Amino acid sequence: MSKENSIPLLAFLPILICTLSILFLLDLYRKRNQEQRERIQQFEEQLHQELQEIDSNEENSDNDVGEGSSTSVHIKKIGKKKGEKLKRKEAKRQYREYLDQQIQARKAQEEILEEQFRRKQLEESIRRADELEKIRKEKAKKAKQEEKEELKKQKVQEKNAKARQTKYSKYHQKIKTWVKQHKFCEVEDLAQAMGLNNEDTEYILKQLCKDDPEFDLCLWSGNQFLFVTRNDYEKFNQDLKEKGKISIHEGKVYY
Repeated sequence: MSKENSIPLLAFLPILICTLSILFLLDLYRKRNQEQRERIQQFEEQLHQELQEIDSNEENSDNDVGEGSSTSVHIKKIGKKKGEKLKRKEAKRQYREYLDQQIQARKAQEEILEEQFRRKQLEESIRRADELEKIRKEKAKKAKQEEKEELKKQKVQEKNAKARQTKYSKYHQKIKTWVKQHKFCEVEDLAQAMGLNNEDTEYILKQLCKDDPEFDLCLWSGNQFLFVTRNDYEKFNQDLKEKGKISIHEGKVYY
């Protein structure tokens, strides 16, 4: 992949964070479902226990039949017990239906709440993922734009450097001759004499000072330039020893 189309690895960090958030929400959803199932199981166990107690009480009531002295009294007691037994059975049936309805209603409510929670978390995860994707795209776009600007800047610099090198090849000998003849010059005057701008003229002078041994002892002061040969240097060498330095204006006296 080319450098221009590459995307920084940092741009994928939001996607990783979003993925971890979704995994966390799924784990939370799974734990919540487990807790709800445990609550329903406890409720069903409680219902089963209550029904067992009702059956136990009914059996005790059937076995508790008093003995009378006459058959008619005994029959009346049997009829009364049977009626009470039927009433208890009906009450138990109705109570069982009521409990079943409560269980179904509770399960339905839990399912509704679970679905609402799941949908809400899913919507939130999608929203966050969209936001992170938008941020990633913006960063990638910004990085690509900065890369283009930097590449454009480099091309301009290369173009300017090439143009300066061309001017250096064309004018450095003329400038060298002019400077050696005049010794002291202002950069603006030299640029005007050569038909160049100040920046190109200063660049050529600096390159001469860097590459040409004859310009090793030249002096700069702002936009003023003084060409110094080794013979010239001997003339004010004593002043340099006494003062430690010499200004360009003092150096002009020797010419």
